[in-house]
Amino acid sequence: MGRKKQMVKKVKELMSQREQIRNIGIVAHIDHGKCVSPNTEISLASGEVIKSKELYEQIKRTGEKKQEYDGYVPKENISVSSLDKTKGEIVESEVIYATKKHTDELVEIKTSDGKNLKTTPEHKFLTLSKEGYMEFKEARNLNEKETIVGARKTLSKNNFNEKRQLLKALSNDYGFIVNVTDNFNARIYGEDFKEIYENISSELKLGSFKHAIWRSQYRLRYILEACEYLDIDYEELYNSIESINYRGRNSKGEHSSLEINLPKDLSPLYYLAGFFFGDGDLEGTITNNSKDAKKTIKSKASELGLEPNIREYQGRVDRMEVGGKTLKKILENAFNYPTESKSHNISINSFVFKSLKKLKKEFIKGYLDADGTIEPNRSAVSVVSASKEMLEKLQKLLHHFDIATKLNHNNQTLYIAGKLSLKNFKEIGFETKEKRRKLEELTKKARSAKVDKIPIDGSKLEEIREDLGLSQKDVFESYCNYENNYVGLTKLSLQKITKKFSSRTENSHQILNRLRSIAKADTSFIEIESINTKKGEEVYDFGIKENHNFVAEGIIVHNTTLTDNLLAGAGMISDELAGEQLFMDFDEEEQERGITIDAANVSMVHDFDGEDHLINLIDTPGHVDFGGDVTRAMRAVDGAVVVVDAVEGCMPQTETVLRQAVKENVEPVLFINKIDRLINELELSAKEMQQKFISVIDEVNSLVGGMIEDEERAKRWKVGVNDGSVAFGSALYNWALSFPYMESTGITFKDIIGLCSEEEHKKLHEKAPIHQIVLDMVIRHLPNPLEAQEYRIPTIWDGKLDSEVGESMVEADADGELAFMVTDISVDPHAGEVATGRLFSGKLEEGMDVQMNGVPGTHRIQQVGIFMGPDRVNVEEVPAGNIAAITGLGEAIAGSTVSQQEMTPFESIKHISEPVVTVAVEAKNMNDLPKLIEVLRQVSKEDPTVEVEINEETGEHLISGMGELHLEVVTHRIERDKGVPIETSEPIVVYRESVKGSAGPIEARSPNGHNKFYIEIESLPDEVVQKSKEGDVTMDLPEAKRREQLVEGGMDKDEAKNVISLHNNNAFVDATKGVQYLREAIELVLEAFEDAMDSGPLAEEPCRGVKVKLDDVKLHEDAVHRGPAQVIPAVRKAIHSAMLNAQPTLLEPMQKVYINTPQETMGGASREVQSRRGQIENMSQQGDLTEINGKAPVAEMFGFAGELRSATEGRAMWSTEPADFEEVPTSIRDDLIKQIRERKGLKVETPKSE
Repeated sequence: MGRKKQMVKKVKELMSQREQIRNIGIVAHIDHGKCVSPNTEISLASGEVIKSKELYEQIKRTGEKKQEYDGYVPKENISVSSLDKTKGEIVESEVIYATKKHTDELVEIKTSDGKNLKTTPEHKFLTLSKEGYMEFKEARNLNEKETIVGARKTLSKNNFNEKRQLLKALSNDYGFIVNVTDNFNARIYGEDFKEIYENISSELKLGSFKHAIWRSQYRLRYILEACEYLDIDYEELYNSIESINYRGRNSKGEHSSLEINLPKDLSPLYYLAGFFFGDGDLEGTITNNSKDAKKTIKSKASELGLEPNIREYQGRVDRMEVGGKTLKKILENAFNYPTESKSHNISINSFVFKSLKKLKKEFIKGYLDADGTIEPNRSAVSVVSASKEMLEKLQKLLHHFDIATKLNHNNQTLYIAGKLSLKNFKEIGFETKEKRRKLEELTKKARSAKVDKIPIDGSKLEEIREDLGLSQKDVFESYCNYENNYVGLTKLSLQKITKKFSSRTENSHQILNRLRSIAKADTSFIEIESINTKKGEEVYDFGIKENHNFVAEGIIVHNTTLTDNLLAGAGMISDELAGEQLFMDFDEEEQERGITIDAANVSMVHDFDGEDHLINLIDTPGHVDFGGDVTRAMRAVDGAVVVVDAVEGCMPQTETVLRQAVKENVEPVLFINKIDRLINELELSAKEMQQKFISVIDEVNSLVGGMIEDEERAKRWKVGVNDGSVAFGSALYNWALSFPYMESTGITFKDIIGLCSEEEHKKLHEKAPIHQIVLDMVIRHLPNPLEAQEYRIPTIWDGKLDSEVGESMVEADADGELAFMVTDISVDPHAGEVATGRLFSGKLEEGMDVQMNGVPGTHRIQQVGIFMGPDRVNVEEVPAGNIAAITGLGEAIAGSTVSQQEMTPFESIKHISEPVVTVAVEAKNMNDLPKLIEVLRQVSKEDPTVEVEINEETGEHLISGMGELHLEVVTHRIERDKGVPIETSEPIVVYRESVKGSAGPIEARSPNGHNKFYIEIESLPDEVVQKSKEGDVTMDLPEAKRREQLVEGGMDKDEAKNVISLHNNNAFVDATKGVQYLREAIELVLEAFEDAMDSGPLAEEPCRGVKVKLDDVKLHEDAVHRGPAQVIPAVRKAIHSAMLNAQPTLLEPMQKVYINTPQETMGGASREVQSRRGQIENMSQQGDLTEINGKAPVAEMFGFAGELRSATEGRAMWSTEPADFEEVPTSIRDDLIKQIRERKGLKVETPKSE
């Protein structure tokens, strides 16, 4: 039985043993360890390759500096080629941060296929052993002849419009002139050309510009500016260009400016570009004696409207003049064709790398028709170049086509060899007839090459064959050569062998599964040729979402996480593979099932004091804009491992996370991370380290103690070193320690400092593996479901505890009534919506019919599962006390209560902050509108912190989120993950309307005059607003408890008794007595109240902190005369009129701002906050850094990152947190209200009370 199946079996056995279960959250994501040198080229998903330093500078320039990452977060999506380790496929993964640091030493690795990569010594490479096992090794521990894993192919997403980009590139040169069609010219001429002239940067006089329009002839630069002004797409212009020629400011003569037709299909241009790179010169001519080549060039040139002038010489190479200066300048500007020393300076630029694959094929084909050679003796296609960079770029470009190559730096030659690579190269091939013929012959006789080899020993094949009861001849005739190691395995031969083996067995075979996955994967296996130590320099690290790796120089570059290290220790992945759950560890049928989920959820088994324990773990992000994920996770777990950086100490987000944990009665333990930095960077002594720990622990305990009212619990939940509720270590190097562990093993601080200083992290890991220390701490100090649910249920559920379901939940009774709360919704591409949550009582079974609060009817559960690494594994049943995932509940949302009998729903999950920024979203293509509407509904389910307002009539929809970055991520995912191209507006701040005084009673009559309503308005006490916001008082509470909370918040006792609605932090009080027919009309009254609160009288912004009191009502006796059309407008009008008489005001959302900056830039940083109507609340010194705590309006924070970077020379670290709402200053309030009303298309004048 495979390791994974054994683990699943253990998990199933432990699920019903409630004392042995721990449901925990990791509340900070640790992501480390891919530091590469500045010139390392990284493969982006767009197809482009970019140096690590350039990528870092790009993210730094356009992104935001974030203290929690010690670097920059991209604001625009940047994705890389990345290895999906569960499937062995190269996929697109998003860059989530970029950092830079200095290292004293680098390790340079050169590989047998000509690649070169420099990394930090501790960087881990994935290696392949002769037994077919993958393991990680640090760069400093690698040896020559070892095999590391690379990428056989990289991505090339087809989202690059070559026509637009070609015009853009050419417009950088003043000399290009285009002739356009009469129809297109009529569009320009039909506009006010004087107005166009004034809005472009033309050097022509107006009369000359008019003459150019008359002739349908323009400088390309100017016509592009005109298109931008008139909102004409560049592609439309391209398709309207009849010809293009080149004439600089002083150029004369027809020969220097031949007209070229821009083809509808750019293939001939790319082919000619490639040929010029091979056999072109600086004069724009081609030297080649091949008749075949001349014929091909002539054919391609004719598609551009050109007739090459061929000059034949006796005893010399013939010359072809193709396109003159015009074509030469096109090549220079679009393809970066050299202007001097051509043979040494050619290289392939991003324009080619990002182009469509069919155009890249044409470029390669043209280049190899010119410079490529077929070598039958080597069984290879080769190309020689004086430009090393050209060959390196070509090697990377061929990765787009799954072609592995060998670059020999000694003779400056790139070889395409091996059966698989030559087979794939045939898809590109040659255009010239003779080379096509030779390639055909070569591929028929091709033999395997080193680049295709998989260095697995034949003994592993023998082991499988004997297990299957086969003889060598049963496999195929020449099979014995592979088993006896006479011939090395390649991807093709291994695919053939594993296919034959698989056909002879229906049972799963662990080694066969592993080899079959290796044979199918998008990976190559590269031998290390040499390893050298180099002087240190700046290195760059990029955090990659989900897969935690990227392709650099054709090699997979990896990192690890704390969660991965815990999984390793639990036996789910090998200890050497911590951080990377690999595709070869899973059965093929499990891969083909295609169930993919967020790997942040996982069940694992840990042995503590000789007993197995089941740990259900949720790994949550630490970024403040995504705090909703943390909030929802806290409902599902009973304990949390809070991760704090040893160097930085408690960050602002630490308090936010702890507050949410305490609110949900989730007990914390503490892990102090990055101890290696205290030793090696700060060089602290043992005593200084201990003082640092005490400081962090005191800070955490102070935060927790201040949040808990129950003194006994506050005392019990304090973390401390002596009892082992605090652990410390290095998630990067996979080791940790706690006081109980040090006592039992005899390890001292001195030992830690000694080993860490000597970079002996492997020894530290062997002495104190992180999984054992952290998971021991979890078992020892965090509660099991039996213990936790006894005190958590009264906090999160308002039903009767002595009811049947109440008692079942308190006891975590698997045989009791079903009670399941959904905490997260994700979408599986195969299984549909997956509802993840906590099962508090009963059992979940496949096929079970259940109810959901707020959704009519019953729903059938289709699948019940648990999380194992990156998979959701289906099981027969899940008992109470566990975290489970179910499918079939299409209407479920985060917060849904699932049961079989009617029950009081769980308290809704209240998020720390509410959406304060909005963008308008439209589908680019109207045909996508129905899909967009469905996608938006999915988005609001997956992320309850996103509010979506759908207008199916206009096609414009509003998305509101927690911040600017939050919305950028959401809208990007709509395009990337859901496949719907959209356009978004600039972000808009959502304000709130309120009152400072009181007014009324105000009388309002219904339109028919038969009904009267008397309304009073006053402000709601601040504490009631806060309780409502935090979910402490809701209409779901029992009436007595709700009244108690309202009175505690400052509301009058009689009024509290008569509150009949709480809506978005506003209250409605029914103060009437014995009004006839009111019971029949009250629902309409409350609907009007909610409408009025959703759209206030000042600017139709939501209301907040308003108490509406209904004093009296006079209703017509006939129900026909008191319907919705009469009641709703009358009540809404009365509320708004009363608000306008009660000192109405506008509230704006605020953000807390935290900045750490050197003392010399402190002034610039504080001025930047103050210039945005911000307030500096506190300033303190931490060493040579100044810590600034402030507060500023969200509306003023757009663009803050760039301005702060300028003000502090890029040396400041900063973060923000949502604060509350505050009143807009009187000096700008009226103007702001007018701006909002104007934006919404309302009358600019603010309504007056009637």
